[in-house]
Amino acid sequence: MTKTEKILSNHGIRPTQMRSKIYKFLKRKQSAVTLREMQKIFVLKSEVDKTADKTTFYRAIKLFEEKRMVHQIDDGTAIAKYAVSDENVANTYGTDLHMHFHCTDCRKTICLPNKIPEESLPDEYEVNNVNLVLIGICKKCREK
Repeated sequence: MTKTEKILSNHGIRPTQMRSKIYKFLKRKQSAVTLREMQKIFVLKSEVDKTADKTTFYRAIKLFEEKRMVHQIDDGTAIAKYAVSDENVANTYGTDLHMHFHCTDCRKTICLPNKIPEESLPDEYEVNNVNLVLIGICKKCREK
């Protein structure tokens, strides 16, 4: 069993070939991706068999999201983007308390490394989702 298959199994996900490929792909990405971008890349690399359609990708992403292994980012472009969630010290995934940055030039959205301190959240509230997006121009685009 591969490392990716073990990760999926540990989170109660049956590690099919496509789920493993999708999760491994997302884990390698530096920026968040849309379902359409993911499909295009998989088709170009011939990593998808003829039976894999957009429903296959959608179901896999939604399953990963349900298990909190992936989070959806609403960066203001009206197209959902997805990135692998952070693991906490117990090697489990939870609510990602971090900001994102969306570049208006290259249109990439990335997860920023700094976390929002949990102690800054009121005790009487339970946070289920966080969506903080900073919008501007990334370092690579500014240097052009």
